[in-house]
Amino acid sequence: MRRRLFSTDKKSSSILLIGALIPSSGLFVANSLFLNSSNNSSLLLLYFQSVVAIVFGAVFFAPAWGRMPLKTEGEFIPYRFIGKGAVALARFRGLYLGLLILPLAIAVSIRPLAEFLFSEKGEQGIFIGCTFGILGLNVFFNSLKNRIRIDSVIGYATILIASIYFIVRIVHGDTHSAPRANHFVHWLNHLHLTEVLWSLTVLWWFATILDLPDMRGQLLLTSKDGSKSRRNLIYSFIISYFIQGILLTFPLVYSNRAEWDWLSHLFLAFIILNAFQAMFNTNHWTASLIYSGVIRPLLTHDNYERTFGIIAMFLSLAISALWISLDESTSDLFSTIFLFTAGVGPVFIARWFWSKVNAQTVLSAMIGAPLIWMLWLLVKQTEVYPALISLLGLSDSFIDILLPGLANTLVWLITMRVTRNEEEVLHAKHWINEVGPYRELCDVKNWLLFLGLTLLSGLLLFGPTLVMG
Repeated sequence: MRRRLFSTDKKSSSILLIGALIPSSGLFVANSLFLNSSNNSSLLLLYFQSVVAIVFGAVFFAPAWGRMPLKTEGEFIPYRFIGKGAVALARFRGLYLGLLILPLAIAVSIRPLAEFLFSEKGEQGIFIGCTFGILGLNVFFNSLKNRIRIDSVIGYATILIASIYFIVRIVHGDTHSAPRANHFVHWLNHLHLTEVLWSLTVLWWFATILDLPDMRGQLLLTSKDGSKSRRNLIYSFIISYFIQGILLTFPLVYSNRAEWDWLSHLFLAFIILNAFQAMFNTNHWTASLIYSGVIRPLLTHDNYERTFGIIAMFLSLAISALWISLDESTSDLFSTIFLFTAGVGPVFIARWFWSKVNAQTVLSAMIGAPLIWMLWLLVKQTEVYPALISLLGLSDSFIDILLPGLANTLVWLITMRVTRNEEEVLHAKHWINEVGPYRELCDVKNWLLFLGLTLLSGLLLFGPTLVMG
């Protein structure tokens, strides 16, 4: 009976989904950080720990998403939570992600794209303005059905062109303009063992929401065959990391642009299409979150869904433009996302296994993250901050995640203890048994798969640089 409360008419095939997941791979974020690797080695390590988190989510949580009788990500909260705080969580999450995190993610995509294509500030400004114009026009044509099909075509076309580009450069031996070997070695020399250990054991789950409650989770829910969710996600991110590895390594980035041939320009065109499709997806997801979590509960019918969606998407673009106007670097914007979500990751993991985690617990973590971040900014202005850096032996990039993350984890643990309700605990136990995440976590083969895919992802992302160097 319970399943009838949720939509179950899933229609997307595995082939469509794998292709559609490729454009959201964050190509230009990786590229922008890598070009400044001598100054941002810690930030690059944080980027790799986000890779670890994606692999973890694919191995352990994608199967659980595939087993849920849902079609849209917005149905997840009423499916998992009941009682006090569930409605507030749905509304706050829509506002928190829709008006804070996702507009920031769009800004993070636009800035490195402009820097990659143009060297002059004035040209970058014109391009940014045109980008917002294109995003604004797309608002009137955005739909989940169209996006899945278009994303799939662009995704598969990009891997085809990238593979041809890779083979041609290898065959022709055109490596004269690839990054020098000491470029990568210089980055490795700036890393410290302590930071590597912290990043790969603690920070990757503090700063990243691992269970895919984003556009990837939304796409997985549309799959005809939910049992293939993990396979679909694994294939898509392996393809994405391979494309990123080519982009980071070959002359497309490092050579004189006057020397580019038609193949370089074609590869560039598809990379730009991927970047724009990722922004289209993010903007549409913004509208979906705000509508399903904030607006729909206030209406008696959905006759004005499209109108409210358009308004929400334009509002998101306006907030993205505000972030861009602050003239922060890509690295600063990228770091800000971590800061706004520090300590949120653990509660999103815990809700799959811990029946005592209720809606108020998750809500307190999401509210606590930005509040603790603001308090942390005050701490950074005092003499305590340099003392912490010296005491812990970590860079500021790591401390800015670790300590706020620990503080916010303490906040939601206390909230969980104070707001415990036996009826909600019983409901959560039934949900956990139905979705069955424990079976994935207790399977030794899954842990071996996780370790193997993490190594493979690292080789795909940075291996071409080592080989060509």
